[in-house]
Amino acid sequence: MNILVIVSDTFRYDYLGANGNAWIKTPELDAFARSAVSFDRCYLSSFPTIPTRTDWFTGRYGFPFHGWRPLDPAAAILAGELGKAGSINQLITDCPHLMSGTNHFQRGFHGFEWIRGQEGDTPLTWMNHPIAEVVPFTKTRQRPITFGTTLANKHAWQNRWWEGEEDTFVARTCRTACRWLEQNYRAEKFFLWVDCFDVHEPWDPPQYLVDLYADPAYGGPPMRHPNYGPASDYTEAEL
Repeated sequence: MNILVIVSDTFRYDYLGANGNAWIKTPELDAFARSAVSFDRCYLSSFPTIPTRTDWFTGRYGFPFHGWRPLDPAAAILAGELGKAGSINQLITDCPHLMSGTNHFQRGFHGFEWIRGQEGDTPLTWMNHPIAEVVPFTKTRQRPITFGTTLANKHAWQNRWWEGEEDTFVARTCRTACRWLEQNYRAEKFFLWVDCFDVHEPWDPPQYLVDLYADPAYGGPPMRHPNYGPASDYTEAEL
C-alpha cells in the first residue's frame, strides 16, 4: 500500500466549498471531496506548526503536556515504523520549522527535500539590493528583526526573484512531489509526506487570487504578515 499525505498549514476547515462555504472558491478540493471520505469529527490536539506535526508523527497528544519543541530523538515515529515494514519514505517540504535547528522531523525518511526561503528562512542573501518596506512597521509582526527589518519585509526581499505563480512555494513543493511520484511509481510500498507551509502567513498569493476577494476600493498597505496582537492596531478596511 502506498500512502500520500498532503499538509497545508493553517488551512481552515470552514474555508472549503465542500464544507458549505459559498464565498471561498475551492473547486479542485470540492471535486476531490466528492469522491473522498471526509472526517468531520476529527479534531487537532495541538495548534501551532511544530506541536501539530509532533502529534501526527508520534501519534500522541502533546497538548497540554508540552509546547513547541524538537521531535524527541528517542520517540517512535510514523516514518520509522513504516520503514521497518519495508516502506520507502520521502519528505518534501517548504516548512522551515521542520528542518531548522535540531527539530529532527526528517528522521525516519529515506530522502528529504527542503524547498528553501519560506517565512524567514535564508538560503541566499541579496545584499546588493536594499530591503524595501513592503508593510509598515506598525502593521506587521515586530519580531523577529533580521537585517534591521521585519519578517514581512525580509520575506519579500528573500523571494524577490519570483517571476510568476510557478515560483511560489506551494507550486515548487507540489511540482517536486509530482516529479518524485513519476520517478518512484514502481515502488511497491512508499510513504510520501508533502508539507506546505502555505496558507500560513506571510500571505503572498498571485494577484488574480487576491482580486477574487479583495475590496477594489482598498488603498492601504498589503496585509502580508499581520501583528500577533490587538485588532485595534488596524482600521476596519485593513481587517
